[in-house]
Amino acid sequence: MLKAGFILLTITLALVLFACVSFIAGRVFTRVSEQKRFKIKFTVLLVVWLAYISILSLEGVFSNASMPPRIPLFLIIPAFLFFIYFFTNSKFKKIIDATPAALPVYFQSFRIIVELLLFWSFTEGLLPKAATFEGYNFDIIIGITAPLLAFYKLNKRKEHKGIILAWNITGLLTLLVVVFILISHAYFNTFRNEKESILNKGFGIFPFTFLAGFFMPLAVFMHVFSIIKTRNL
Repeated sequence: MLKAGFILLTITLALVLFACVSFIAGRVFTRVSEQKRFKIKFTVLLVVWLAYISILSLEGVFSNASMPPRIPLFLIIPAFLFFIYFFTNSKFKKIIDATPAALPVYFQSFRIIVELLLFWSFTEGLLPKAATFEGYNFDIIIGITAPLLAFYKLNKRKEHKGIILAWNITGLLTLLVVVFILISHAYFNTFRNEKESILNKGFGIFPFTFLAGFFMPLAVFMHVFSIIKTRNL
């Protein structure tokens, strides 16, 4: 059932992303053919990325803690390189401009489900308590406050730019804490006198690797998107 939860959230996020992209395409492109082409490119990119994560996971690439650390090398770094390309390439400026400022903030609500899945993973013995909201993971607060902040603050725009920016920075910091906890328990377990890495316990296999390859990068992407939009208000 836990695996089904990760798969279901992945599919749901993919569908929500497609809906958002379809909405934005309608605002950016006047021709239907251009809208379709944009949506097809996005769909191919997303499917290829999710398939890439799935195939490597099923092949056992991430199931051990050998060096160099494979999850950062094959999942996190490629995702972040794409983010740099997206946010620094002028051809995507129209897409950023056409996106409502509230959308990337609302989107962060998905982190509530992620945190529940992490807690479930802890109860199954896959993750340490420190990685949950009962430990040092306060990420669920970002998920809970996301819709409230988007609804009550972004409607006022400039008056609350500082609050939105502070919230996004806080969200990035909470993610950094969680990433540090998970990476330390995945690759540096010997320093804490633990016999097993969380990867050996099962968190390095499909579909749990969607956490590092899809959920976390998506949260970072939305924070950076929101920061850029907020600064331009």
